[in-house]
Amino acid sequence: MHSNDTSIFLLLLDILTEQQNALRKISQEIYTLAIPSLDGATIGAHTRHSIEFLEILLNSYSTKVINYDERKRKLELEQNPEKAIEAISKIISKINLPNKNLILQQTIGETHIEIPTNFYREMVYNIEHCIHHQALIKVAFNEIKMSHLLNKNFGIAPSTIQYRETQNLN
Repeated sequence: MHSNDTSIFLLLLDILTEQQNALRKISQEIYTLAIPSLDGATIGAHTRHSIEFLEILLNSYSTKVINYDERKRKLELEQNPEKAIEAISKIISKINLPNKNLILQQTIGETHIEIPTNFYREMVYNIEHCIHHQALIKVAFNEIKMSHLLNKNFGIAPSTIQYRETQNLN
């Protein structure tokens, strides 16, 4: 078994590489196409959202405070798949860092919370968050009849993939 840091990083690397592979296979028109079953959201919007959470995580490494509510919402990431691919490469090149303690700040309704967390815990959260948004992106690919372009495990949690593999053995 790998050490924690390596295995968490490798999981994220795998997920982000799959995201880049998917984006390389579609045009800007498809990237920005409003998908009815996603309430008019686009592949670009879901991609931007995931990237911004990861950028916040990276920035929190030096500030020691993480707040996912304070997103910049960079529209170029939503409108240009090449910019998204570049942003993902930048994240991959910088995010393989040692664990450290952080403070998570979040406002839920009227309640402002501050709780201890750490970099690895937030990496795991971001892995789950990326998979969730990839599952929604897969809905978009299905709707536009382009799901054949995606890896079969795109948008599927590693535990589900493992479970399915055990079911196929029986």
